[in-house]
Amino acid sequence: MEVLTILKANIRRKKGSFISIIILMVIISMAFTAFLSIRESCTESVKNALTYADAANITIYINEHNMSDELMESIENNTMVDRAEKITVASECLAFKDEKDGNEWFIQKYDGTKFRRLTDDRNGYSNVTDKPKKGEIYVTQGVLTKQDVKMGDTVKVYSDYESDEYVEMKIAGIVVEPTNGASTMGWKQAFVSDEEFETLLQKKEEETYILKIYKKAECQLTDRQFRRRLNMDTSVIDKAIGSITRAESQYYTLLFSDIVISVLMVFLVFLMMIVLIVMRHSISTSIEIDYVNLGVLKAMGFSKHKIRSIFVLQYLLAQILGAMIGFVIAIPITNLFGGIFQPITAIPSKNKIAVLPCLLILAGILILSALFVILSTRKINKISPVRAISGGKSEIYFDSRLKAPIGKKLLLPSIALRQFTSNKRRYAGTIIIATMLVFFMITVTALGDSVNSKSANEAMGFIYVEIDLKLKDADAYDEKAEEIDGIIEKYTKIENKYMLESEYISINGENIHCTIYKNPETMNIIKGRAALYDNEIVITEFISEELGIKIGDTVTVSKGGKQADFIITGYTQSTNDTGRCFMMNLDGLKRMGFEDEKIYYVGYSVSNISHLEDIKKELTVKYGDILECDVLDPYSNSSNIYNMAIDLVKIVIYSFSIVFALVVTVMVCKKSFLQEKTDIGIYKAIGFKLGRLRLQFAVRFLIVAVISSVIGVGLSIMLSEKLVTLLLRSIGVSMFKMIFTARIFALPVLLICGCFFAFSYMVSRRIRNVDIKELITE
Repeated sequence: MEVLTILKANIRRKKGSFISIIILMVIISMAFTAFLSIRESCTESVKNALTYADAANITIYINEHNMSDELMESIENNTMVDRAEKITVASECLAFKDEKDGNEWFIQKYDGTKFRRLTDDRNGYSNVTDKPKKGEIYVTQGVLTKQDVKMGDTVKVYSDYESDEYVEMKIAGIVVEPTNGASTMGWKQAFVSDEEFETLLQKKEEETYILKIYKKAECQLTDRQFRRRLNMDTSVIDKAIGSITRAESQYYTLLFSDIVISVLMVFLVFLMMIVLIVMRHSISTSIEIDYVNLGVLKAMGFSKHKIRSIFVLQYLLAQILGAMIGFVIAIPITNLFGGIFQPITAIPSKNKIAVLPCLLILAGILILSALFVILSTRKINKISPVRAISGGKSEIYFDSRLKAPIGKKLLLPSIALRQFTSNKRRYAGTIIIATMLVFFMITVTALGDSVNSKSANEAMGFIYVEIDLKLKDADAYDEKAEEIDGIIEKYTKIENKYMLESEYISINGENIHCTIYKNPETMNIIKGRAALYDNEIVITEFISEELGIKIGDTVTVSKGGKQADFIITGYTQSTNDTGRCFMMNLDGLKRMGFEDEKIYYVGYSVSNISHLEDIKKELTVKYGDILECDVLDPYSNSSNIYNMAIDLVKIVIYSFSIVFALVVTVMVCKKSFLQEKTDIGIYKAIGFKLGRLRLQFAVRFLIVAVISSVIGVGLSIMLSEKLVTLLLRSIGVSMFKMIFTARIFALPVLLICGCFFAFSYMVSRRIRNVDIKELITE
């Protein structure tokens, strides 16, 4: 009972610290609950959509000339296969706002029993199952997001990319197609009326099929292993346009949201560390300030364990209250922002709180905090009732060798520096906290600038071009290539020229995205060298790890029933298929037996974008019969999605950093104020004015912020790239390059320094309450 009595008295006396811990814990609890709930809701919604649509373990896209009755029979009779379905589709090219999309489009009849439509507000599923009418087309939300179009807009449907004939259709419905529907995926399925489908199909020289293959329940292989084994048994993947597993559909759909939330979760872990540091500082100063009272308690018979339990209960109670309040606040936040990723995933989520996972995490935080408080109160064991009689003064005093001198010319700054150097341990925790905040703010700022940097993107393997040529006649282009280059160079310097195609080719039976270069010297190589000869390939480090192959190894590359051995000469980096890709040159494909293979895409990266329209006009006029020219903004449409994500992360990290800086500064300042009341009384007695004392108090915390900023900048230069690379490995980035500039450092440093100075000056108003009479009691 006496423990509870002292606990209540302690909370009343130190309600400032108690409330501060509650506030910090509210932020942690609210953010963890909201972020985790949004992630769980997204994951559950994708899984449910895949189940409702009867998504297969493997979805294969294959042309008619590669599909035979014998192949279908071999698939159906495979011991691992439960069932297989073949759906006829029309492989088309769609144009949005008169710009053709270079990805594959598979148009089919609409089946309302598998592909549900969204409501008008796109926040849920509609009960309407009407098929599209003639001249109408249904697409996924991911298409609207990526192409920047809306319901009612008109799209052009071409029989193939080279064709000039098209049919106009109006977007009349938004459906959930979970296999390829997300905006992060290139290939798409779209749906038209039965009549429209038959019309499109009649214009095709051959049919295209979607094969849906389901493995048996007793098959223990993962979807990817199942695909590889099936390909080795039947060669169906080698003959296909491409394939995707159910697991990959879920992974790619959730890729964007997982990356954003992972970055924020890491930041929250560091914020939790800050809370622990704040608690450690608060406990330490409380023991120092209340040394006499604690000594009296010991003299009265209170054991060290009982006294330590008071501290544990006090801080644990504050955290429990904060966790409960944060959990409740997270409910409306989750409901409000739970659908934030729906434009990317193209699947509505239920926006419900993930109660069990959140409670487990919060319980873990509380247990960790309790253990930390127990460790932080070990100093209580050394409290001496005898020493408490002397007011808790140390028996022996040693002057610090690092005490700064006080100068007459710069009196206030020198006093502030002297007080800082005289009590370095008191401000050590604050320095660590401010350093963490500066580090994360610089990291996320540098991440945003690097994503928008052309050189950094090219270093990471992005194909960054401003001029896009789709060739109608590859041989004619080869003859006119120098003239075309000359026209472009008349307006701007050509920095890079990419001549390539992409398709799926197998390495040792594993179907992988391959980029085929006509000019292999432009490959992005991070180790080894480019695949310059017809018996060489380069792979990503992710493929190296997954397949257990490395530079110097010989592998079997197969496509369409043909195969050859190749030597791995280097490692590349690319975000295609989140790093599951490799590269080869065109001669290598011809060596495999594809002598007629040609490159129909040429991209130019240029130094000056002010004359892009002039270049397009001149190339179209002179060479419109052999090519189609587009000029691009590399960061339009889908690229804006990534910028939006980084902006979201910036807002969260910067706003949370400011709040934490405020709470931490207030807590530390109040403790410092209590410890220095005598010093403040002396300053007042010898003539220091209130304004000068407040300024001196704030300058001290400005010094703390400056030191923290210097350390934070150093840590950012050393560690930011490694941290971001670790977080972005999921999209295929094995070596992230950051662009550090003075501007990137300036905003976080100025913000933290300004916050610490302003907040400490604000708290220093309490100095006016210090009376010179304080000295008499001393």
